[in-house]
Amino acid sequence: MSKNKKEGFMQGVLALMCSQVIIKILGLIYSMYLTNRKGFGDNGNAIYMSGYQVYALLLTLSSIGVPNAISKLVSEKLAIRR
Repeated sequence: MSKNKKEGFMQGVLALMCSQVIIKILGLIYSMYLTNRKGFGDNGNAIYMSGYQVYALLLTLSSIGVPNAISKLVSEKLAIRR
């Protein structure tokens, strides 16, 4: 790989890392606001957390194979030098 391609790859990785940090911070702020909102109460917290657990499970199941598929595609391209 040329130096230019490596720099582009690292910039992409850095951008993804920064975006994930920003997403986590925004999610934390949102959940803190929502759970501490007046009138939300224990019932609202229970509904929010049960929905979040389902979301987290589905997100995990949907993203299990993505890193493996990407690594396979990259290794195939590197094997044929494209």
